Amino acid sequence: MCQGCVPEYFEFKQSPAPLPPNWLNSRFLTQETDKNKKDVGTEAFEYRVAVNAPCPIIDAHVHVFPQKLMDAVWTFFDNFYWPVRYKKNYLATRADFLLDQGVRHVVLLVYAHKNGIARDLNKFLAHTVDSMNERYAILPQPESSPSFPTGRRIRVASGLATVMPGEPGAREILAEAFTTLGLSGIKMHSHVQCVAANHPSMDEVYETCIQYDKPVLIHAGKEPNSKAYKVDAGKICDFSIVEDVLRRYPNLRICVPHLGMNQYQEFFDLLNTYPNLYLDTTMTLGAFFQSMDENKPLVQLLRTMLLRHSDRILYGTDWPNIPYDWCRELANLVSLLDGDGEASATVVEGKSGQDVRPPKEGKQRTRETDEALEKILWRNASRFYRISEEDLGLTPPPLTSNL
Repeated sequence: MCQGCVPEYFEFKQSPAPLPPNWLNSRFLTQETDKNKKDVGTEAFEYRVAVNAPCPIIDAHVHVFPQKLMDAVWTFFDNFYWPVRYKKNYLATRADFLLDQGVRHVVLLVYAHKNGIARDLNKFLAHTVDSMNERYAILPQPESSPSFPTGRRIRVASGLATVMPGEPGAREILAEAFTTLGLSGIKMHSHVQCVAANHPSMDEVYETCIQYDKPVLIHAGKEPNSKAYKVDAGKICDFSIVEDVLRRYPNLRICVPHLGMNQYQEFFDLLNTYPNLYLDTTMTLGAFFQSMDENKPLVQLLRTMLLRHSDRILYGTDWPNIPYDWCRELANLVSLLDGDGEASATVVEGKSGQDVRPPKEGKQRTRETDEALEKILWRNASRFYRISEEDLGLTPPPLTSNL
């Protein structure tokens, strides 16, 4: 069953129109309005995590590449997907932008599209992660929230390795990534690598991950597909293919991004059977592919399933390769679970000619929905990727003895 949202073959789509100031009315966010503090990368007033946000945030889906490869990725997006909003920010400081906006921790991803580049990509990623952790360890710490008093963060970033399925020395490449380089898991991309999740060449990848107790993030859902890919992703990606892997490797921890886009119900159903399967929200709640207000049955399905499986869903953005504000996904997630629909809803003209928005009343906000948000926004990623509360600065440092 296809729940809509994305066409079988996605075609280039322009970015959504900018939102009016302070439009994303969320208890998690605040927007800079000082005219002298416009973001230099986007030339806009960017939102940041509010000091009094109810819980910390881990962005579990952030892309980094050496610049030559990132340029190639951006060229693909510019031609076949959408304009990338955060190019200048990435060029300036890579993923520092998200940390500077108040995100507590980022999970960084690379993926290899051919043989022979994975080892260098993994080294690049490890260096990026290490340099971020070292740099932020000596910077002034974010202001502590009344909701979760914080101390000094030990780690602001984790990294997921990559390998090309079937390339010579794949096991050794991953072993090096998990030990010498200290990476936290692996990112695979069926669309780009042209390999189904249950292809025999993936077996050594899964076996090595199990050996080192590392999780797999694999884009194995059908969408967004493109005619520009070398293979039809719709033919090598399906919930049944992921289920075959889960059945054969019951000890493997797997996360499928984008909530398995266009097969939401089918992937949610797999969560009932396979305790090591997780999903992430990336770009499904950004209201880019389709407005939440235009598909009420899908919105109700997502809300019901996010609450039912709140211990198995991770929050992610796909930064920097997104066409809209980094926090739309966050604002819409909060608004959806509160029962208020889409926070980034289409602008409506009021009688005065001013932009107006539907009131955010939180009629369905309960302790259950607040606990679900906390799990989705950080606890699940913390557990899945072994990011400790001490890493995040959420526990007081151990007392040192003078004896």
